Amino acid sequence: MQKRKEPLAQINLFTAPPLIPLNDPLRLKELHSYEILDTDEEDEFNDIVLLAASITKASIAVISLVDTNREWFKAKTGISANSYPRNFSFAAHFLSAENLFFQVSDTEQDERFSDNPLVTGKPNIRFVAGIRLVNKNGYAVGALVVMDDQPGELKKEQIFFLQTLAKQVLKLLEQKMLNKQIQQQRIKLEQQMSLQNRILSIIAHDVRNPVGAVKSIIELSGKKLLSKQDSAALMQMAAKQIDGTVELLNNLVDWGSMQMKGRGFETEKTHLYTLVSNMYKSFDVMASLKSNMLVNLVDDDLFINSEINALSFILRNLISNANKFTNEGVITICASTKEQNIMLSVSDNGVGMDALTCSEILTGQKNESSAGTLNEKGSGLGLVLTKDFVEMLGGTITVESEMGKGTTVYMHFPNSKT
Repeated sequence: MQKRKEPLAQINLFTAPPLIPLNDPLRLKELHSYEILDTDEEDEFNDIVLLAASITKASIAVISLVDTNREWFKAKTGISANSYPRNFSFAAHFLSAENLFFQVSDTEQDERFSDNPLVTGKPNIRFVAGIRLVNKNGYAVGALVVMDDQPGELKKEQIFFLQTLAKQVLKLLEQKMLNKQIQQQRIKLEQQMSLQNRILSIIAHDVRNPVGAVKSIIELSGKKLLSKQDSAALMQMAAKQIDGTVELLNNLVDWGSMQMKGRGFETEKTHLYTLVSNMYKSFDVMASLKSNMLVNLVDDDLFINSEINALSFILRNLISNANKFTNEGVITICASTKEQNIMLSVSDNGVGMDALTCSEILTGQKNESSAGTLNEKGSGLGLVLTKDFVEMLGGTITVESEMGKGTTVYMHFPNSKT
């Protein structure tokens, strides 16, 4: 850096702050898209400011990123500060400049900077030069800036090398953003694969019980122990059960497709009593085979804002589980508003569980499900997935049980009014 003869200072005590560019909201959006602000130091950026200071013989060099109310330094040498207010920023004055290169040979002789605290006090900046960091979309996110406490000017070759280093800063920013996008895509792919496996598990689990009920009906009819009238009635029940199973599969496939597309849960206002009643209809066959009574004690005026397929899955599995471990008993669903939550419970007066089984039932520690009262088989997956779904809907779930007296599953969901 060439030093110039220092002229007399002409200090303006009323220097205006940097003008805000008209495109500043879009410019800030571009800056924030890099997700670089307030990140840790990185050698690649640090090397650039060291080279910039060495090439220009400046005592200070920074990679300045101009945020809403501050300039933040991704890399720096020669100063201890990590940021300065935007009003103090030299780079902020040149965000809308016509040329990439800017230079102030003597800050004390420039009315824009003569009373700048960085000029009048430490680090006593007298010389500033830099290259605006204009990204591929045409927005200046900041600048590569060199500064010194003596007036001066850069030579052509110094400007050229500074421009080269600024291009490298932009390449690093773009590369970091690309790497992050690749990482996000990888995580998304892993999540989709995990979700796909879960969907297959859900379909396999939910279809097993209704298909088993149809199989039992066909076996009873095949043994010719029933009258023609009873056999015909059972076959009608089997047809209903098959229709319900097809509907179940369609719901699960639709919900799975929605999740795979990344749409997430879509809530809708649902009349809870009607939902439970409709769920009970799909269990008429299985409940009647075990002489179980299905009771709906949900408050008639209760609505819940939730994802209907997820909530149906939860109820379906809890009803199925209650029916599995109950014979000639009662399965009851209750729901009411409690404080800011909706309390929903599914209870039975079946065989119940011991304390150890009850404590492990939702954790997945118990790998195999116990056989039901009619030796029904199960994988134990249903309750684990149910807990997953409850938590995805923002709720909590607990289980209380006593051997020989039955089991109650309690759930609490946020009572959103929207």
